[in-house]
Amino acid sequence: MKYNKSFVALAVAALVRGSLAQTWCGKNYMSNQSVVPPGGQFILPAQSVDPLLSFRCAPVFRPYLQEDAKSAAFIVDTSIVYDWIAGAEPISLPSTSGSSSNSTSLGTVSVTINVGSIKTTVNVPLNATKFQIPVDISKLQARKAAYNVTCSATYTAPSSSKSQKFKTGASLLYLPDTNASVTKTDLRTGALWVRPADGKGGAFAPFIPQGFYINFDEYLAGNLTRIDQLKADGFNTIHPIPPYDNLTIFEEVINKTISAGMYIVYDMRSNYQNLTAVAQQVKTYASIPNLLNWETAHEPDGNSDPLDAAKSTYDLIYQLDGYHPISIVLNCQDYNFSPYVDGADIVLHDAYPIGINATFSPVWHTACTPDFGHCGCDNCKGTLYDVKARVQTFKDRLNILGFDRTKSVWTTPQAFGSGAYWNTTPTGQQWAALGFTSFNHGALGSKSFQYPTTTGNVTTIEGTATNLTVIITDIVQPFIVNPNATFTTYDYLGVDAGLWHNGTAYLLIVANLVNAQVYVPWKDVGLGAITNTTTQVERILSVSQNTNATGLNFLPNGIGIYIATPP
Repeated sequence: MKYNKSFVALAVAALVRGSLAQTWCGKNYMSNQSVVPPGGQFILPAQSVDPLLSFRCAPVFRPYLQEDAKSAAFIVDTSIVYDWIAGAEPISLPSTSGSSSNSTSLGTVSVTINVGSIKTTVNVPLNATKFQIPVDISKLQARKAAYNVTCSATYTAPSSSKSQKFKTGASLLYLPDTNASVTKTDLRTGALWVRPADGKGGAFAPFIPQGFYINFDEYLAGNLTRIDQLKADGFNTIHPIPPYDNLTIFEEVINKTISAGMYIVYDMRSNYQNLTAVAQQVKTYASIPNLLNWETAHEPDGNSDPLDAAKSTYDLIYQLDGYHPISIVLNCQDYNFSPYVDGADIVLHDAYPIGINATFSPVWHTACTPDFGHCGCDNCKGTLYDVKARVQTFKDRLNILGFDRTKSVWTTPQAFGSGAYWNTTPTGQQWAALGFTSFNHGALGSKSFQYPTTTGNVTTIEGTATNLTVIITDIVQPFIVNPNATFTTYDYLGVDAGLWHNGTAYLLIVANLVNAQVYVPWKDVGLGAITNTTTQVERILSVSQNTNATGLNFLPNGIGIYIATPP
């Protein structure tokens, strides 16, 4: 499949057409418009001098099925924080602990979980995360409506007789068993769990989506072999962009993806605000064996859709289905984030920074500032760093809002360019770096925009994907979805690094986000214990990057994946 420049023209034209609202991200952008601050900015929490308890609980999986009832569990977080994030409350710690939140003398919290007629009480260490509490829910009735869960905590500091009480809530989705498709979310990690997409049955297993958006009418309906090519490239998910005007062909697409063992995302962007149409689509497609999730609002922040629209659709879909999570795509860096994410389990960004002029729009011939303009990537600098910042910012905001367990972030790597706002298309190496930095900052799925993309040798996106998708599935995924793995991020002179440890080995993912050569000592990415790189470091992949006895060498935009087993 050769790179089609006419496709680029169509793709970028569609993106420009999406910008023809009077404002974009709340900003005016045309030459005849004045500068009006957009508002809608996310408010960061105030800091606290004194310690606060961030007490949170959630079921381990959403949803649970009847077959899971005996093995169900909840996770509890009793984190000590110093920001007034959602639900944080003052807590009096032992005077000997000082300002340290890691003191072993903090004691325990008595946690009680109440759901329906079930009550469970367990002692949980203070300042714990992901503490798992088994809760047999078999006495509850499986139903479409979620159960309200009350989680209460009592803390008595060592050497004190005064008890402090805390309370939070959760939602338990406990559904009847079904032979149709089910996508669970592991709320310990945010990762999805799925059965095989071929509809032949099998056990649930953790899953990192790797896929592409593809325009249904323009590029899929007339050439179903594109599904074969994506499968051959190692992708496991396909996201047809509506409208799905030819329903006969759309059914063929579904059947072909089932045969290929690929998952499909059903997109409602065209009519997600029409609840009658939403209901009809859910009733029609909820039972297909390879349905991964629903996607509803696409760039509602850019278009200034009604703030409650995504939430209204979200609530309706859960009334009708509940077996599949719901995603939305946000385009803006900071415009009405909070109300829109109320309508999603999965929040995607679509920041496309490669090839933009970050300060002047070649489409609208106007300047771009935080208060005005549209340059193709909202409030971006035009570098790989923009995607790192966007993913991390979304993760941070979800935590501040109290959604760190219940909502996850996915990424949309840029796989197009050479038109409209973008004067170039990412190389295969740049495309990989966009994914690497996303995983390093908590993304749990990747759907590139859009297919067809550059193809040919290993420097192209498709040429890079053929090898990389297998590595992500076989090497990276087992670390990312492991609820017992520890995870740390590092930034050294512009090199972004993520380090996972599963108790036996380390996974290191690195991407140089700056246009400069950089040397990074092992100790500055958490691997200072390495004494022999020959026996303790295994190179899985590297481009414009290598290692020596004391660290890692990077050319501009160099990338690498390593497994390390230091003594």
